[in-house]
Amino acid sequence: MIKLRAKQDFTLKDYKKLKNIESKHEERGKNTVYKDDMFECDEKMAKYLLGNNDLKIVVAELVEIYEPKKNG
Repeated sequence: MIKLRAKQDFTLKDYKKLKNIESKHEERGKNTVYKDDMFECDEKMAKYLLGNNDLKIVVAELVEIYEPKKNG
């Protein structure tokens, strides 16, 4: 998994693919990520949010890359 921090407010159609969202905002708009929110996602989503998209817009910054803990 990859942990990112939002650099700006943005909406995301695939919002449900984000995991462990940490936010200081109590009210949330539908599918909205707010500046300074921290969240986890897979590599494909991370690349998209880091600028590998049609508009080349970077909306997040990399915080951490880690392997999920395995049970057993």
